[in-house]
Amino acid sequence: MTHGLRADALAARERLAALGWIAKKAESFRHLPPPAAQAWLGDGPAAEPGEGPRTQPAAAAAAAVPDDGWRVALLGDTPAAAVAARWFDAADAAERAELLAALPDPGGDEAAPFAWAHRALLRGGLRLRLGAGPSFVRLDRAPLAPAEAPLLLLELAPGAHCVLLESHQLGAPVAQNLQLHVRLAAGARLQHLRHVPAGRSDRIAHHLHIRLDEDAQYAQALLATGSDYHLQRSRVELNGARAAARVHGVLLTAGSTLQQQVESQHAAAHTHSGAEVLALASGNARVVASALTHIAPGCEDADARQKLAGIPTAGQPRIVLLPHLRIHHDQVQAAHGATWGALPEDALFFARQRGLDEAAAKALILQGLAHAALARSVDDDALPEGLSLEAALHDAVAAHLAAAAPAKEASHG
Repeated sequence: MTHGLRADALAARERLAALGWIAKKAESFRHLPPPAAQAWLGDGPAAEPGEGPRTQPAAAAAAAVPDDGWRVALLGDTPAAAVAARWFDAADAAERAELLAALPDPGGDEAAPFAWAHRALLRGGLRLRLGAGPSFVRLDRAPLAPAEAPLLLLELAPGAHCVLLESHQLGAPVAQNLQLHVRLAAGARLQHLRHVPAGRSDRIAHHLHIRLDEDAQYAQALLATGSDYHLQRSRVELNGARAAARVHGVLLTAGSTLQQQVESQHAAAHTHSGAEVLALASGNARVVASALTHIAPGCEDADARQKLAGIPTAGQPRIVLLPHLRIHHDQVQAAHGATWGALPEDALFFARQRGLDEAAAKALILQGLAHAALARSVDDDALPEGLSLEAALHDAVAAHLAAAAPAKEASHG
C-alpha cells in the first residue's frame, strides 16, 4: 500500500515537473508570485499503511482520530446523525483511489501546479456529508507538519441547510497547501464562515472549489491575515438554474502579503454571483484582491456583482484591486467596481467627538467597515455561540493596528 502512495506521489511530482511551476507572468499571480514548488512538497511521499475506512457520526469521530488535524463539533440543536464524517488514509491504496476519484482533474489553468503539488504531498482527507435539514458545525484544523496538503470534501444533500465555521489554528511556521471541495445538491444552502489567522512566517495557499446544483445557495465570509505568502482562491461553479453564490472577504495585513482570488462561473440561467473584498493594509504590505466572473452563452437573466475596496491604514502598502467580467450573453445584469482610499475623515472626526483617542476611533471605524462587509455575506448576529466571527474580527483589527504602531512612531522619531 505504501508502494502505491509512493507511485502516485512520484507521478504527481513528474506531472508537476512537466507542467512547470507558476510562471512569473501568470495573470492571476503576477502581482504576488508564490514561492517555488519545493516549498509545498515537503520531504517526500513516505507514509505508513492506514487502518482502513473510518466512518461514523461527527460527534464521536472528533475523538476517534486524535492526530488527523481536523476537529468537528456540532453546535446548537444539531443531531449527531445529521453530519457523517469519514477520514481517509492516503497510504491505503483503496482509500487513496476513492479520494482521488472524488477530485476534479487539476486541468491546465494557472493554479494547476498547486493541485499537482497537493497530490504529491497528500496524506489523507476528511469528508463531511450533511443530511437534509438545518445544522450548525464548527470545524477546526491545526497543522500536522511543516509542509502539508490538507483535504476537505464537503457534501450537502438536497435540502440541507448548514452554517459552518472553518477555523485554522496556526502555530509554528507552516507551508500549507489546502484543497477544499464543496458540493451543494439541489436546494441546499451553506453559510461558510472562514477564519485564517496566518502567522508572519507562514506560507498559506487555500484553494476552494464550490459547485452548486439548481436552487442551491452558498455564502462565504472570510477573515484572513497576512503572512510571508498567503493565497485564498475560491472558484465557484453555478451549474444549476437559480443557483446563487457570494464570496466576501476582509483581509488584514501589516507589512506582509495576502491575496484573495474569487472566480465565478455562470453555466445556467437565472444564476446570481457576488464578490466583495475589503483589504486593510499597513507598512510595506502587499495585498491583491481580484474577482473574475464568466457568464456563458445561454445564461439568461444571470446577475453578477463585484465590489473591491482597499484602505491603507498606515505606511505605504501596495494594494492591487482587479475586477473583471467576461460576458457571453446579452440578457444579463452585471456591475463591478474598485475603490482605494484613506479612512473617511468625517467618520474619524465624529468618533473623536465622542471622546475617543485616534487609535480607538480608527479601531471602531475599521471594525464597523469589516463587520458590514462580512455581514453582507453572512450575518452572524443570531448564530450559536462558537460560530460567530465577531470576537475574532475585534482581535484581528486590534492586532493589525498594534502592528502598524511601531512603524508610525519610528517615522517621527
